[in-house]
Amino acid sequence: MAAVSLSGPVASLDSEPAAAPSGGWLRLAWRAPALGLWVLGGLAWVLLIHHRLPASSQRWVVRAFARGVLLWCGVRLEPEIRGPAQPRALVPHPALVVANHVSWIDIYVAHALEPMTFIAKADIARWPVLGRLVTAARTVYIERGNRQAIRGVIEAVEARFDAGERVMFFPEGTTSDGLSLLPFHSNLFVVVANRPGLPVVPLTLQYWQAGRPSSRAAYVGEMTLVGSMVQIMRSRGLVARPIVHPPIPGAQQMDRRALAAHAQEVIGQSMASC
Repeated sequence: MAAVSLSGPVASLDSEPAAAPSGGWLRLAWRAPALGLWVLGGLAWVLLIHHRLPASSQRWVVRAFARGVLLWCGVRLEPEIRGPAQPRALVPHPALVVANHVSWIDIYVAHALEPMTFIAKADIARWPVLGRLVTAARTVYIERGNRQAIRGVIEAVEARFDAGERVMFFPEGTTSDGLSLLPFHSNLFVVVANRPGLPVVPLTLQYWQAGRPSSRAAYVGEMTLVGSMVQIMRSRGLVARPIVHPPIPGAQQMDRRALAAHAQEVIGQSMASC
């Protein structure tokens, strides 16, 4: 019950992903069936029960499902909060959350922190099985390549903000190796233009292994989705370390390009300091 990457993998500009571990087949042997059963159970829940729940309960279920995905993939969640403490929440709401993009598993890391509404390409909704799970997470879809589509997205996002939800997207538009940062696109930052006081929260997504940043979770190059899943599940001690930064001060006074540049600077500096 979570969104998937906005695009398939692309080659990293700065470095190649680490080679797959030589072992880990025993870990894969039990993690893969467990994850498969978890996903099938999630699909059954979506088809039979999820739509009957109020939105607040749906968000709780999405968070629980995401944490289960991380568990069965062998990824430990260790968030760091650099912004002001929120009562009973790691990320303020409503808010716009923007993050660097490393892998398909980024979405589950974000949902495991707090349930998010993702902006994703419209053809994902038509995917078998996954499309139903994505839609159940209240994803906002956009027709890529259609300049008029942004108007509908703005209206949908406005409604989500009014409902107190966190809306998230990946300004890079594609994945990197997790050790470097691609340029941020500014188009979707326009959704905050008419929301005075709305927090714009940068989120750094990084994966660690053996005490240092790792590209093990990266979904880049010629890697397939299945290959990426296998690499993650074979890995030992993989840790997701999302950093929740303070909201960008004066975000509503910036134009979308300046806001994108500021968010990129915040996330880039945190990655460089690791």
